[in-house]
Amino acid sequence: MSTPFSDITLYAETQYLPGSPEYWQERALQNYISDLYISKMYGYKPPNTTRVSIDPSYYKIWDRTWTDGSLKLIATEFIYQKYLSLNQQEKYQYFLDTIHNCMLQLSNEYSWDNSVFERAYTEVIESKFKFRIDYPFKTSRDKKKSAKLYIEKTDLVTSLYVTFLIEDKSQTIKLFDKRNWWWYDSIYKLVRTNKWFDNDRFGIYHKPLDWKVWYSLKDRKIVFEKDNGLHDNMNIDELFKF
Repeated sequence: MSTPFSDITLYAETQYLPGSPEYWQERALQNYISDLYISKMYGYKPPNTTRVSIDPSYYKIWDRTWTDGSLKLIATEFIYQKYLSLNQQEKYQYFLDTIHNCMLQLSNEYSWDNSVFERAYTEVIESKFKFRIDYPFKTSRDKKKSAKLYIEKTDLVTSLYVTFLIEDKSQTIKLFDKRNWWWYDSIYKLVRTNKWFDNDRFGIYHKPLDWKVWYSLKDRKIVFEKDNGLHDNMNIDELFKF
């Protein structure tokens, strides 16, 4: 099975020390938009490519794009002083335009499917930069109810929700918050494990850590399980570093 397309990293200029809170806040803005853009590609993988690196520091130095294995490298203009003058929504737009223009250039050069990137750009704009992914409903074993997960993200936080549908009435519960690690976020693997544990409990699990979280309709509560111990709360970031 081939390696999927994983990230578009923009190495924009910054005035902050690497690792400082201000540095991560700034990185979070651009990574958030990159992650959102990739989500709107709906699993499309450009041929022979798993990652794209955008490095404005080489603008007008590189006269072409580069290929290093499955990595594509491209330089583009990024005016940091212009970026600093913008409000947050305008910064989102500036990052989006920078990423999209680079993906179109690469697409034209390497004969990728341009329509994927045009659709991604349009859908990010239409979403007003709100990040949400809905997953399909699953029916309980007794066929009397269904449930689905959905993810919402901000620049720094990933939230996981479950929505129950019972006799045409819906109920939504937030299962947990964790740090947003953008395209490398563990949430993308965790949501694949969603299931009904029985006719009452719906949630996710992670076998390597012997960990589960579910919502019980009968008890009306969220329960975390780790090594056969039950907990009302749990620090997800301590379990999943990404």
